[in-house]
Amino acid sequence: MKENTFTLVAEDHHNIFVRHWQPAAKVKIKGVIHISHGMAEHSERYAATARALNQKGFLVYAHDHRGHGHSASGILGHYADNDGWQKVVSDFSVVQKHIISEHPDLPKFLLGHSMGSFITMAYLRHPVSHLNGVIISGSNFDHPAKYRALKPVIRAEIVRQGATGRSPVLEFLTFGSFNKPFDPPRTKFDWLSKDPTEVDKYIADPLSGFFCTNKLWEDLVQGLISISTKASFDAIEHKLPIYFFAGDTDPVGQYGKGVGMLAQRFIASSHHDVSLRLYPGGRHEMLNETNSSEVISDIVAWLNHRLD
Repeated sequence: MKENTFTLVAEDHHNIFVRHWQPAAKVKIKGVIHISHGMAEHSERYAATARALNQKGFLVYAHDHRGHGHSASGILGHYADNDGWQKVVSDFSVVQKHIISEHPDLPKFLLGHSMGSFITMAYLRHPVSHLNGVIISGSNFDHPAKYRALKPVIRAEIVRQGATGRSPVLEFLTFGSFNKPFDPPRTKFDWLSKDPTEVDKYIADPLSGFFCTNKLWEDLVQGLISISTKASFDAIEHKLPIYFFAGDTDPVGQYGKGVGMLAQRFIASSHHDVSLRLYPGGRHEMLNETNSSEVISDIVAWLNHRLD
């Protein structure tokens, strides 16, 4: 596997940090996958996934979202002072345009995890005739009313702490209960994976596990409201194959219920090729779970079926 990094320039001249992993020369290239990472992490954490996909003939790209990894411009955990959600989705589009220009003839797929899955779904409201399929990991669905209920709390915290403040209140309301099913927890991030080595790597990573700013939460909640409407699901290409996978003990996906509701929303909007895999005992990061090789094998089988 060969990895290289580069930057792309966003519409507002922000630098977008991108990683590209490609297989050894002897491997036949079958397609290209663009990974969209989750909150409070970054693209480098997907190197093992990229390596496994490379071995199966897929080029892999992943970029650091604004406020994350090497795309953070001074404030880790902060999209932007203004229009953060629009900008992070626009960055995604910039990376997609680069991939299309570099690989015009290869089948193209997206893989979005957690926060990255929400950004992916926002991007899917663009014309996406170039895509062959979308993979959604560790996601969730809630009614927009639940997200709207958070808005006055976030606004109050912005007034109290400022836009770049990091609120323990918001952290508690969003992540505070995630470890409860795994009591007594070894660490506060046990909800990520049953694999203690992966959890410890996350904790030791200075670019992971941070509190996000109040403004990022405001941006994200507004983004979640916008992608959770019937009109939003209806706007996504109905023939686009979509594969959901998650652990059934993932608190982000309401222990399988939320991701199941998300898949059903797509089906109710007349999407023709929707599938869901729930892994018993799996937690939030199935790509870093104790059965990650099984998860990758299932992804590759789904990809290959879309290439037949």
